[in-house]
Amino acid sequence: MVADWTRAIEGAVGGRDVSVAVGVGDRIVFELAGEEPRIPASNQKLLTSMAALDIFGPEHRFPTVAASGMPPEGGVIHGDLWLVGSGDPEVDASSMARLATAVRAAGVARITGGVIGDTSAFTREWWAPGWVPGLSRSFVTRTTALAFAGNAGGGLPEEAAAGSLTAALRSLGVEVIAEAEAGVAPRGLDAVAVTRSRPLRDLLAVQNHGSVNFYAETLLKALGAQVAGDGRSTAAGAEAVAAWAASRGVAAEVMDGSGLSHRDFVSARGLATLLLLAQDEPWGEVLDASLAPSGEGTLEGRLLGVDARAKTGTLFEESVSSLSGYVTDASGARVAFSMISRGLDKATAVAIEDAIVRALAGARIGRG
Repeated sequence: MVADWTRAIEGAVGGRDVSVAVGVGDRIVFELAGEEPRIPASNQKLLTSMAALDIFGPEHRFPTVAASGMPPEGGVIHGDLWLVGSGDPEVDASSMARLATAVRAAGVARITGGVIGDTSAFTREWWAPGWVPGLSRSFVTRTTALAFAGNAGGGLPEEAAAGSLTAALRSLGVEVIAEAEAGVAPRGLDAVAVTRSRPLRDLLAVQNHGSVNFYAETLLKALGAQVAGDGRSTAAGAEAVAAWAASRGVAAEVMDGSGLSHRDFVSARGLATLLLLAQDEPWGEVLDASLAPSGEGTLEGRLLGVDARAKTGTLFEESVSSLSGYVTDASGARVAFSMISRGLDKATAVAIEDAIVRALAGARIGRG
């Protein structure tokens, strides 16, 4: 017997080029072209998020370290103070003020060299396969292990961060002889002080509520560094995410972390399957909470009155639209869903997506 909600989905799609997958509990209960690999657009951030939560854990904080070649002697660092990042996308003047306070608390009163921002902890490419030349980079700034103010200021963010730390140290009375620079940090440095990012759970809330590409691409390189050791690159991170999905039985072609690539591919069934599996993970509630709720973030003005959280996605060059996440149905069950369309104008795609989520919300899928 065909349920009313499945007929509602088929009616909303109306034969158009849309993939749909719906799951509850531990199984997929409906799909329409669900196994077809499709470009996920910003739904790619779901893969990045899930892999990161599983590999790092939701409480992980990315350190930014002030280090020197030799431990301070009598309050003096002889030589340079190196500033080394590891993927905190939110480093700014306040971060550097905290780090300066920690350096001063470590007893440092004088630096005979200068503060140098490390450029080597991640590779510094600003490109991924499948990005559109002349366009994709306008939606994301260069991703670096040591960022500063979202890397929106141009120039070298590593040097900008070093300059901010230099100013903060001097304001605390620490004498810094040379001016800030950027360069490749030597091996064997000794940590003098550390500041850490907000927990990953908080970073993902920013990333997924607002679909922030910079956070996702930075996180991807951090995954590459964590999994591949000396990987540190977009390609290494993409390989780590694809391997993570494959270990859960889902095939995904991964080129970037944000979904700007037209060569990312995953099926609606694959996304819905991973969303179902996530519910049984210790970090499942964190993932759910990281997604924009109805009417907020990238769902502003959408799905009002529906208990849903989801990740949107849009690519205009390929006319791709996607929406994946969770909705509470009329039985109280948390239902996972994924929809990916192509060739439709955005307004039409959004209307279909919202109609399907509303149909799921009004159904009693969790009770058969």
